Amino acid sequence: METSGLKLALRRGWWVFLALLVLTAVEYLVLLVMPAGNLIYMIIMNLVDAALILYFFMHIGHLWQKESH
Repeated sequence: METSGLKLALRRGWWVFLALLVLTAVEYLVLLVMPAGNLIYMIIMNLVDAALILYFFMHIGHLWQKESH
């Protein structure tokens, strides 16, 4: 990977990390504001968390790409 591609990947990784931090803070605030009846909101936010982690940090999208030799 060339230097500019590496910088772009690193920048994207930091943005995803920041998004995960914001989602975690929002989850905490939802818990404080609505201690009862927040299940659907927590499920949605946790699914978004899981999708971000799987796609960007575990590179699950690469599983379906053709291999290049």
